[in-house]
Amino acid sequence: MQIDIPAHIEKLLFLHDALIIPGFGGFTATRTPATTDYAGGSVAPPAKTLTFSENLTVDDGILVGDVAQTHSISLDDARKAIAEFVEKIQVLLNQREIVTLPGVGRLYRNYVQKIQFLPDSTNFNAGSYGLPPLQFSPIARSREVVEKPETEPAATTPATPYIPPAETLEPVGRPRRSRMGLALGIIFLFASLSIGIWYWQQRKKQALIAERDQTEQNDTPVTKKPATEPARPKQEASETKTQEQSATESAEEKMAAAREQVAKNAEGRECILVIATLRERQNADRLVQLLRNDGHEVYFLEKNGYQVGVRFKYNKVSEIQETINILTKLTGEEQIWIKKK
Repeated sequence: MQIDIPAHIEKLLFLHDALIIPGFGGFTATRTPATTDYAGGSVAPPAKTLTFSENLTVDDGILVGDVAQTHSISLDDARKAIAEFVEKIQVLLNQREIVTLPGVGRLYRNYVQKIQFLPDSTNFNAGSYGLPPLQFSPIARSREVVEKPETEPAATTPATPYIPPAETLEPVGRPRRSRMGLALGIIFLFASLSIGIWYWQQRKKQALIAERDQTEQNDTPVTKKPATEPARPKQEASETKTQEQSATESAEEKMAAAREQVAKNAEGRECILVIATLRERQNADRLVQLLRNDGHEVYFLEKNGYQVGVRFKYNKVSEIQETINILTKLTGEEQIWIKKK
């Protein structure tokens, strides 16, 4: 005997807010009030929204009892029929198929193997079952009827029809005054700018004339000096000779200082390059001997080990880099640091 289990599920969802399919899961119905869609202009009746949970597996006896009573079979036979239905559903879901329960919804497994439920549009609320959505449209005339009483009392007042002539002339005169004021402002601004430019040019001309007069006054005494300059007395001549001698002596002193500085520069500045800091004295002695054999002046310091390097005189900074290159090729050390420069 074929038993239509989905039909029993659909029927029982109208009568109960929760229905459990033994060994599979359960449906839960949530009552929702009537909703209004103002954009679409419709009102939906009260309904029951279905959700499914595969954690509800404990038999509540509702589905088994309804199947046994409807088909006049025992409870054990009803449980067997429901178990066969659940087994078929599980096989289809494991094959990534969609199981459809007519009038209820569709079941499928997602990518994490959880059962998902998509309900149909069936309204399981028995009190509003079969009621279609109510369509409505806003009434535009109701606002016009409400606004009319507000305008009628204002029209009945005797003062409103009579408008004094001063008020009618005032809007016409305001634009003219504003335009005239704007034109006067522009003329005043242009005149001020013209006066400012003229005043600046006059001040510039006066400055040029004063500078030219000053230049002529400064040039006049220079040309007259040779003609008006009196003969120098003997005392001034002797003072001049003394100044010349002191100037000569100071020049000689400067030359001597320059020669001394050149001699110092010829010797050069001292530079110390540290090639390595060694822990064992034997390795330090080997490096010292290698540097001496190559003709370098050895720098040796016993501090946190044995610092071994070279010291030399230089006149140019490029000589330091050349020495570093020579030491790198000689010792194979690439991290040579400058201790004194």
